[in-house]
Amino acid sequence: MSKTILSTVLLFLVFAAFLWWGLWQLANRTSTEDVIYALMLLGCAGYALVSILLLPRKKTEDERERQSRKARHAQR
Repeated sequence: MSKTILSTVLLFLVFAAFLWWGLWQLANRTSTEDVIYALMLLGCAGYALVSILLLPRKKTEDERERQSRKARHAQR
């Protein structure tokens, strides 16, 4: 497995684990500290989700073609 796929899968697992842990902690709260701790865990899950969404994506064939056309046009 390539490093990029492995790191993406691990980042998704971190997101899922923090989300599950935070929601479980929020559902089984007994004090105000538990709520604050759950919100901190959900904040970590949100940070991991944003990191996943900001990962670079593979370019499709159309995007590559458009980019090469732009480059050729800029050279003129």
